[in-house]
Amino acid sequence: MKRTRTKMKVKPAMLIVTGGEFEAMYFSQVRKDCRYSNLTVRCAQGADSLGSFISKASAARLKGKYDSVWAFFSPADFPVTAQEIKEAQEYAQKKKVNLGWAFPSLSLWFYLHFKSPQMAIDDPEPFAEALPKQIKSYEETTDFLLGEGQNLHLELFTNFSKAVSNSMVYNRTYEAKFGIQATNLPEIYAEIHRICGKADLTHNQKMLTKRT
Repeated sequence: MKRTRTKMKVKPAMLIVTGGEFEAMYFSQVRKDCRYSNLTVRCAQGADSLGSFISKASAARLKGKYDSVWAFFSPADFPVTAQEIKEAQEYAQKKKVNLGWAFPSLSLWFYLHFKSPQMAIDDPEPFAEALPKQIKSYEETTDFLLGEGQNLHLELFTNFSKAVSNSMVYNRTYEAKFGIQATNLPEIYAEIHRICGKADLTHNQKMLTKRT
């Protein structure tokens, strides 16, 4: 009797390329905390414009044969206008790369876990002043994520639904003034869940219990 070999189903793979180290470290927390073995996070090296950033993400997609690639940036990485982003999106689509952003910085996403700004804010300073009241010792620096903020993603996890809801409200306000959404991070998370599946936080239950 012949034995039939069972083919192992290959998991789809996702890549997030970031414009800065801070963003890469945060998404790496997401990967580690949720045990997303098929999620890869990299910081783009040597990208000096949004166009070259997209090109690097596209090259990484081809090299790694990823099923989904997101290139995430903020104005601190590449100062661009709303119109330039819209044009870059067309180029990204041709390169099979999804473009993600947070304006004025990734700090906005963290703030949305607590509140929705009452007006459109294009300056990172208000978030730098407000977030330490919500997150102990918060700074948008890699040193923070290596120290006090090494569990930032877990600390914010229970407020994720609130962040998504607040982003929907705030995006309308921001787009009315600046012509583009402040952030499309909920779309990135939706793609993570689609590609990587449900988060496995069983190994972090003690910490999550303390936060709730």
